[in-house]
Amino acid sequence: MAEKTNCAKCQKAGCAAKCYGCQQSYCIPHFVKHRLYLAQQMDDLQEKYKVLEKDVDENDFEQSFLSSIYAWERKAIRKIQEIAEKARNDIQEIIEKRKDEVKISLNKTLSEYGTTAKSENYTEIEIDKWTKQLSELRNSLEKPTNICIVEDRKATATIRGIKIIEQQEQSLCSNPISQTNNHTSEKLIESIQEHFVSMYGPCTISEDKSLVKHSSYRAGISQISGVNNYSSGKHSIVFLIEKKGTKNIFFGIHSAAKEVSTAAYDRSIYGWWNLDYVIMNGDNVDGNNSKEIIQTGDKITLIIDCDNQQVQFEHRRIEKLVHLPVVLSECPFPWQILIRLINSGDCIRILR
Repeated sequence: MAEKTNCAKCQKAGCAAKCYGCQQSYCIPHFVKHRLYLAQQMDDLQEKYKVLEKDVDENDFEQSFLSSIYAWERKAIRKIQEIAEKARNDIQEIIEKRKDEVKISLNKTLSEYGTTAKSENYTEIEIDKWTKQLSELRNSLEKPTNICIVEDRKATATIRGIKIIEQQEQSLCSNPISQTNNHTSEKLIESIQEHFVSMYGPCTISEDKSLVKHSSYRAGISQISGVNNYSSGKHSIVFLIEKKGTKNIFFGIHSAAKEVSTAAYDRSIYGWWNLDYVIMNGDNVDGNNSKEIIQTGDKITLIIDCDNQQVQFEHRRIEKLVHLPVVLSECPFPWQILIRLINSGDCIRILR
């Protein structure tokens, strides 16, 4: 005799129907209720479809992006106005100083001219000398050779432009640690200048803090952060691997709100030791660290997307982009870049 199955709701034996979705068996009354429940869910889903369809036609979804661009525009204009005002003040100060110098020289020349003219003790030599002096004084006032206007190329004085980048969309039903072989198309708000900051371990930072090198004679973790904090917007930092040993280099982020002064466990760390070796909440969640896909000479782009709460890792040579969602409860804003070097002599550079 076949074993009788109990109803999932009332536990009565002798079920008459089974749902092949939830894999539960029911008596007739509860099976009818279960189907009614599913029908209600279908109705709710249809209503959500209608609402989304209406929103697609009516809502102004681009407004938040336009607001971000407008905010950047206002900030850039204010910065330009501040720089221009300072330049105008500097010019006025220099010109006033030049006027004072011309007045002193002019008074001296006029005094000499007056004395000589009064005594009538002058020849062509004196006239030519005074004519030349007057011409030089006028030129020094009208065409000063020691003043020029040039672009200030220091990082602190640079106004970064913006450009829009459309990322390759990951499937809505895919694994959150998704990847694509498509190269990113040009569409990202450029980040401000980034610089390395040593956290712990043996390393040397040089060349305006854009180059970091593992400085020990033997292997061991050296952890390096960035000077910038990221809490909003989308930012990209491009790294050049100038030298890489047998062990991989870690690229990622951590929370600046969680201070880590030693190699202690840090759940705010997210990133990659390799394309298939992923770290989330400080733990390895995918792959292993045995493959050496990343090589000396490779360019790596780390994309920090605060607005969508994710980081992206782009390997330019093989044209692969991977995504990693960030849990804010584990890695709260602000974020900072995080680099870990292991091999002696490992060396990477921030490209600008």
